[in-house]
Amino acid sequence: MAGDGRHCGSCGTACEPGALYCSDCGSPLGGPPAKSLRARLPWILSGLALVAFAVAISFMIRGSTGERAEGMPPTGSIIEGTPASGGGAVDLASMSPRQAADRLFERTMRTDSAGDTTQALFFADMAVQTYGMVPAAELDADAWFHLGLLELLRGAPDAAAVHAETILAQSPDHLLAWILSEQIADGRGDTSAAEQARNRFLQALESQRSLNLEEYEQHRGIIDDQVARLTAGD
Repeated sequence: MAGDGRHCGSCGTACEPGALYCSDCGSPLGGPPAKSLRARLPWILSGLALVAFAVAISFMIRGSTGERAEGMPPTGSIIEGTPASGGGAVDLASMSPRQAADRLFERTMRTDSAGDTTQALFFADMAVQTYGMVPAAELDADAWFHLGLLELLRGAPDAAAVHAETILAQSPDHLLAWILSEQIADGRGDTSAAEQARNRFLQALESQRSLNLEEYEQHRGIIDDQVARLTAGD
């Protein structure tokens, strides 16, 4: 027996209240005192928040099948449901942070295209958070373009501009960066910057398309729409 907290169960020696071990024979007197609910509350809340985040992403991934928003072809990192699974749910545990972030980006764009602004903003917030979990080495022009569009949707053109500038710092003629830059300038009402972005896009179009970059293929619809819009009437 472990004793009653006042006397050792092994040798019967009287012990100080709250003692964990007998001062005479060293036998344990009982388990360590339980932490108060207040002391454990931060850990409980953190655990619940993580569970809620995982459940929310899992829900969105399960619901992210179907038609894509116009001009938003699939990104190379996205895992689609297999025919055996009905083309539906994708197990969150099978996806890397980048794959989950790309899937949330597509869900955001599709929801916004459908006119559901409130849900689109919710998904945009989740997508930005998930991109924040992606290792820096896995972030590329495609991811920064996604983040720029997400930040524009969230009404944060300055944050979007950071992502456009990140792309341009590595590739000054990148077509997606100039598309993003034009949208940022339009959002700010900066007609001069918007015109510059359009001109830079057209000047770089031929040479950049010859590079056959993966992100250009993935976003072919957006690029083609930009070309059609800027060359209409030529």
